[in-house]
Parts: sequence; structure tokens; C-alpha cells
Amino acid sequence: YDAISLDIEAASAAQPNNVARSHFLGGILRLAAHDFMDFDRNNSVSPMGADGCIDWDHPANSGLETIWCDDGSCPLTEIYQEKYSFMSRADYWVAASNAVIKLRSPNNELDLKSTFKWGRVDADQCPDAALRLPGDTDCGEVQDVFLNRLGLTWTDAVALLGAHTVGRGSSDFSGHDGIWVDTNQEATIFDKRYYEEVLRRAWVPRNEGTALQDWTWGGGNNGSPRFMLNTDMCLLFDVETTFPCCTRTDLTRNDGSNQCDTNNSVLRGTECGRTTNEEAATAMVQFAGQQDDNPNRFNNDNGPFFTAFSAAWEAATTNGWDNLQELALSCGTVSPTPAPSTQLPTLPPTPGPTQVP
Repeated sequence: YDAISLDIEAASAAQPNNVARSHFLGGILRLAAHDFMDFDRNNSVSPMGADGCIDWDHPANSGLETIWCDDGSCPLTEIYQEKYSFMSRADYWVAASNAVIKLRSPNNELDLKSTFKWGRVDADQCPDAALRLPGDTDCGEVQDVFLNRLGLTWTDAVALLGAHTVGRGSSDFSGHDGIWVDTNQEATIFDKRYYEEVLRRAWVPRNEGTALQDWTWGGGNNGSPRFMLNTDMCLLFDVETTFPCCTRTDLTRNDGSNQCDTNNSVLRGTECGRTTNEEAATAMVQFAGQQDDNPNRFNNDNGPFFTAFSAAWEAATTNGWDNLQELALSCGTVSPTPAPSTQLPTLPPTPGPTQVP
């Protein structure tokens, strides 16, 4: 486990710049997430989950082939094939993601080693797995995947989506171009900046009227567009009822013009309303560390986000497995992850999800 962390750190350091580094680090997190987000606790025949299986041909997974390559040319795959092929892919992807989270959290504060469990068995096939992944249209997608199928809460979902703080969108893959945070360097750091960005900026619709409709900052984006998906924005704003709208009509550019007004639309008079989903909205504000109800003031405490993320990540990455084992304190007689097979995970009893208010 510790050796994997060292290897991920070396591979990250070898990236030529922060653009490539954010793609590499965010890609590892996305790989593990797309593996566990196809879990369906309601499907006893094919629950899927963290089983080392990805539908590589589906557009929802576009770009992941640059993170995990059959020919071993990708750093993450090369490391696995050279040193860790005795593990299942599923265990390795979670361990590699844990390494990213620790290495890129300030002062290595978020260490998930104590919650890591191994013993996941890889599946050779996962037909239609990508159809279970959340789309990017609205919070109905979030509810369907994270609450209804994964059995998590809205607070868990908000915490897991905070992983968007690391990585970037690409017009070559998802079609959504840009970063969720302020700079390319910040897009390599695992902290609560994602939540701050939702609150602090004037977000306006981008690519309106297309399948790639998302949100971008109304200020000066320079060479790195800031963006959010509908599934990010809906956690705090009612972006359906009041669409098209701007999240903050009180912000101006350096030239005095309103950030809500762009070449495509004038939205300074149409502010997005807040969501009625109190649990999600409360988590967004709490994780951001907003002070004195001021959307421009935030504390420096990642603690609430890290605590919630740790619990949600453990639940999501172990969903469906009831025979996982904790790490041994020292090397001894503990056997490695069993050889891959097509055995399906056993579904544990799961309480009903929290419903949208």
C-alpha cells in the first residue's frame, strides 16, 4: 500500500506541467469512481460496483483510456504490470486513488489508509455498466446513482463530488472544457476549493441549447476556463426553475460591467434561486467553510469536507463486498488479493436512501 503511494508520487512528479498532472491525478480518481458508481444495490443478479471493470467503449468513459492502457503505455498501468499485478485491478485503483488524495491534500492531511480494505475480485465483463453512471443534466441523476443505487445520503454525494477539485474537463473527451477551481496548479490539490468556487463566482450558462450545456465563470477566464456541470450547480442552486440565470448578480468585471452579462445573454436581472434540497445545500456551505453568511469569506478548515469524504469514499468503494480485509500492520502470512474471477459481490443489507425534500 505504501509502495503504491510512492510510485504514484513519482509518476505525478514526472508529468511535464500542471495541465498534464491534473489530468493524470484527476483521471485516477475518475477511474476508481467510474468503477464503483455502477453499483446497484437493487440488482441482485448483477450488482457490479468496484470490480475492476469499465465499459471502455462508452462515451461516458472517454479519456480513461489515457489513464489505463491495455498496452501498458500509461504510467498507472505500467506501475501495476511491473509491481502489483498480484492485486486485483479494483483494489489497485482504490489504493492509487487513496494515494492521490493523501499526496495532494494539504500537508498530506487526508490519509485514508486506515479505511482501506482489500479483497475485491475483478470482473471480466460488465455489460451496460456505463448506463448506470450519472449523467450531467440535473440532480435527478445524482439522486438516482448516489442515493437510490449506491445507498448513500445527499451529504455523501456532495462530499464525493468534491473530488472534482482535482482534475479537468476536456473538449476531446467529455466535451466539457476547463477546470472546477481557480488555476491549473490548484487543479492538482485535493481540498475544499471546489465548494468555495461554487459560492464565490458568478456562474452563467455555457453552450446553452446543446447537449454540452454547462456553466462558466462570467469573469475573465483567461486561458483556463472555469466550469461547473449542472450536477455541481444543482447542489446549491435551483438551476432548472430559474434557468437561464446567473448565480451572483452583484459581481462586476474590472471594466465595471456585470459578470452576469455575456455576448450571448444579459442575466444581471435573473439570479438563480437556491435549491430546496436543504441537506445538499447545507453540506455545500459547510464544506466551503463560509463565514458570516458571506460568500466572499471562507475559513481554512478542510476538516468537515475531509471527514465527510472519508466516510462516503469508504462506503462507495466497499459497496457490495462483505469479505474485504484490513491491511496487515506488517508483512507476514497474509495472502494477496485472490486471483481475478467472475464471482459477483455479495449484497449487504442497505437502509433506504434519504429522499429529496
